[in-house]
Amino acid sequence: MVDPSPSEKRKRAYGVSCRPCRQKKISCDGARPRCYGCKDTEEECLVPTSARPLRRLKTTVHPSRGNYVSEASCWELKERMDFMEEKIHRLEAMRDLSPMNFRNSSETPEVTILQSVSGTQSISEAKFPTVAEFEGAKYRLTVDEAGNVMYHGLTSWSQGPNIPNSSLPPQTTSPSHEMTDPTFAPILQALATSKHISVAPRLGDALLEAYFCYQVFNIIQKSVFMRDMALGGQFFSEFLLMSIYASATRMIDGLEMNDKKTQGELFERLAQEYLAKEMQGPTKITTIQGLLLLSGRECALGNVSQGWNHAGLAFRMIHDLGIHLAPEKVVGASYLSFEEQATRDRLFWSAFVWDKSISLALGREPTFQPRIGREPSSMVDFDDVDSPWTPYFVNPFNCPPALMTYVYQPNRRVAAFRFHASLCLILHDIIMELYSTESRLSSRRRMEFIGKTRQRLNDFWKSVPDGMKFTVDKPSPPPWIFMLQIFYHATSILLYRLTVDPTDISTTSGHVPVCLEHSITANQMAVSFTQTFGERMTYVAMYSSFVAASFDILLLEGGSENIQLDALVRLRIWLGIMEQSVIKVPSIRRSVHHISTSTWYLVSQNPALAVTEAGQWIASLHTQQIIDTSPINTFQGNGTGVGSFDFFELFEPLCDS
Repeated sequence: MVDPSPSEKRKRAYGVSCRPCRQKKISCDGARPRCYGCKDTEEECLVPTSARPLRRLKTTVHPSRGNYVSEASCWELKERMDFMEEKIHRLEAMRDLSPMNFRNSSETPEVTILQSVSGTQSISEAKFPTVAEFEGAKYRLTVDEAGNVMYHGLTSWSQGPNIPNSSLPPQTTSPSHEMTDPTFAPILQALATSKHISVAPRLGDALLEAYFCYQVFNIIQKSVFMRDMALGGQFFSEFLLMSIYASATRMIDGLEMNDKKTQGELFERLAQEYLAKEMQGPTKITTIQGLLLLSGRECALGNVSQGWNHAGLAFRMIHDLGIHLAPEKVVGASYLSFEEQATRDRLFWSAFVWDKSISLALGREPTFQPRIGREPSSMVDFDDVDSPWTPYFVNPFNCPPALMTYVYQPNRRVAAFRFHASLCLILHDIIMELYSTESRLSSRRRMEFIGKTRQRLNDFWKSVPDGMKFTVDKPSPPPWIFMLQIFYHATSILLYRLTVDPTDISTTSGHVPVCLEHSITANQMAVSFTQTFGERMTYVAMYSSFVAASFDILLLEGGSENIQLDALVRLRIWLGIMEQSVIKVPSIRRSVHHISTSTWYLVSQNPALAVTEAGQWIASLHTQQIIDTSPINTFQGNGTGVGSFDFFELFEPLCDS
């Protein structure tokens, strides 16, 4: 047999084996674009990047053509270029920079190189090589003929042009952005005073101050709104202004309840007129913000259908703008200004938190899914975190004694909102895994889920600073921190509630002690808050109170004598707080009636409870409710659904599936 020639015996180059062959520890022939082993298994042939510097390409000598670069070397060069371009794209995305200038200038060198390597790539493909692949994006922001931003997915047939690239990186600051500095606040306030609609400037300023003082969902950033109201920017609209007016009428002092009702309905009608006009144009962020405000107001007043539908419309608009997607999943998001990205991110979490709130309160499954791989901790600061907070009153004489010298510093508004959004991520899983009608878990899997979620809740609560946790000997914190605290206790009760059975209640075993601890703490917090702020308990805080009260009714039904007496005292406190809040939040009237009736029935069956002071108070309240023949929902809205919290199935034990 003739010995093979030296060229045929050439040794395979070191380090050319692909990643799949290395993992399987088999020989790789180093062929490109796919080796023989990957062809057999139909795997993607990936070559790991060498840690050594890229050496000069080896050449093969041909007697008639001289030196030429081998095909394998061309593929190796192309892969190296792709790897470097991926690094550049990632760095650009991290630094919020636009692509390098050469992409918008002369593309001939890049196109020539890529075409010489592959021989098949088109000019359009070379212009934006692999942005979607390397950024992991499946969607892209586009612009229509009027310059409005929207997004499209992979299957869309209406693919507009991409957001135009600029040879300069997008500005993270602008003259208008610098105007949000607190030093310009008095100037902007004076300019914005003349922009009020349908109200006297003094009343308009008071409504805005009241809203921004007591808002808890942080849908709107005050500095940005006031700047654009004064200067006519994109984050101000008449519809949003009217929505703020309508919401603020429930927060402002100096007006009787009838006046608040009349003024609020007037502003809501004006907001609906402006909304009809805005619906004729493209989606705007201000439209989404206004819809969320109206949704909160209508749910509080008992117009559940309107509140639910307005929230759903806001969620649809959020999808229309691609706000529900993480920025790294959308090609073109890096071309938005820093302020636009921060506003979109905060708006997503505001909508996410509100979706969980109304889903719980109405007993419906959430419609707004979490962002995969995104946490609220990345949210940009939207308030001066070091500034103190003092309650706002139009007339200082309306300030109660408990708030005369009240100062909370720092205000912790940003931190509380981040924690609240993180808590809603846990709550979303609780709703879907435990309370969803379509995904009931078996007993074993339910206990596994509860164990894992318990650890998540414990880790979450450990991350909350001690200064944001309830202390009996201190005044209640501001509404947004109180809402975070009591919502955490309600979430914990909801997690364990389904595992509580009559035997556990009678013996105070299982998860009953944990739920009892959360119920006691929530009751103490509610007392402290009402003593400090009066009737300013929010819709979410009221729902949390109902969750705790529902557990106390279970204790009243089957607990030991001491447990029953303590639960009755707490229920008397809960009903006292709820009765005071009915005037401001009429949607809870039916729920208050249900709690009161259930408590009275159990007390009437137990003589030892009936003779107590709390038992006699419950009986008196029940008699008063029988005499009162007024309709449960005094605000006659169009809501065909329930006008209160739909949590009553919590009173009944859940059968194992």
